[in-house]
Amino acid sequence: MSGRHLGRGRRRNRGGGVVKLNITSMIDMFTLMVVFLIKNYSSQGQLVTPATGLVLPTSTIETIAHEALNIMVSSNTIMVENEIVIDPGTYKKVMEQKEFLIEPLFKVLDQHNKEARKSAEMFKTEFSGKISIQGDVEIPYNILTRVMYTCGQAGYPTMNLVVYRKE
Repeated sequence: MSGRHLGRGRRRNRGGGVVKLNITSMIDMFTLMVVFLIKNYSSQGQLVTPATGLVLPTSTIETIAHEALNIMVSSNTIMVENEIVIDPGTYKKVMEQKEFLIEPLFKVLDQHNKEARKSAEMFKTEFSGKISIQGDVEIPYNILTRVMYTCGQAGYPTMNLVVYRKE
């Protein structure tokens, strides 16, 4: 009996050394989790900052703003991505013209469309065709309809009018 007892004691003594923890694999796991969470993180809606001097209309709409090309239509200018496309002098001509297509705006939107399509092709994604229109509450109806028509003709069929949500 004592022989068996000695054998057990020897086995116990073999495992009695200092155990070191290898944390490299745990750091790898943590890094993967952080990357996964950051990649899948999405905030509610898109932060939209109205252009200076622009008062957006209010609405009870519940849809969330998505990232899109921005057009700002004020009472005397039209801007695309904060660059003036229609200045006050041209704005008056647009109000009086018979055609619905706004030629200078069409050229800029068409250029943005071509660049966005190239980018979508390069990154193997789909071109969304979305555009956000920020229009002042005081803009004339005929300006808004001409801007919307021009957007459609330039390859942006999905238009969203940016508004303030009534609380």
